[in-house]
Amino acid sequence: MEVPVRVTTSAGAAMFPEAWRRPPILASGEVLPETEHKRVRAILARALAKYPPAVLETHLKGIHVLAELRYSGVITSGTNSRTCVYLKIGDARRGYTEEHIEGVFHAEFSSILLRNCAGHLDRVAWEAVNPAGFQYLGNGVDAVKQNKAGQILREDLHEQGFFKEYAQSTLENDFNGFAKMLFNGEAERWSVAARYPKIRRKLELTLDFYRALHPGFTEAFFRSLVASGGG
Repeated sequence: MEVPVRVTTSAGAAMFPEAWRRPPILASGEVLPETEHKRVRAILARALAKYPPAVLETHLKGIHVLAELRYSGVITSGTNSRTCVYLKIGDARRGYTEEHIEGVFHAEFSSILLRNCAGHLDRVAWEAVNPAGFQYLGNGVDAVKQNKAGQILREDLHEQGFFKEYAQSTLENDFNGFAKMLFNGEAERWSVAARYPKIRRKLELTLDFYRALHPGFTEAFFRSLVASGGG
């Protein structure tokens, strides 16, 4: 199965930006076993097919898939540089299902798009949804280290405009969750958006971002991913 973006399975230090190779980041990875290559290419082919070729050509130069991924003292499922996405590919029995891996890709790619097209997101309107006086923690790594990176959908957080505890770490991570929802076709989160006005408002702002990126990214398009099973 062909993938329209360069996929790298090696784990040499050169795959990371130079600044990541020094403290405090010290990024590192482990080579992905060949037995995983076919599964990963199928996952990525399906994920990338949801983006117009022009978006991929402009914003994504490569995807690095690894058996382990570490940076800033934490093990992570994914991260991103200015032009590349990095993914940890683990055992499906330990949560690294096809849906999980694809979702991490969409979340990480959304960070690249958010940096490259910052003007497409109304950040003032986004932050106005949050509770009065709320401030993002400021760093996803710190959220992990402080045990404030919960990944469970919580109704008390939905009322405040967040899907999960980790969404409160940074605006970027908050946005990532909505991008993941859209591209993975997550019916449960669409249901949450229908019940909680603040979640619906952030969803609308996310849809505005993607429509500005490409006219084909309509709400109807994303709802079709739910109907077709998303990932």
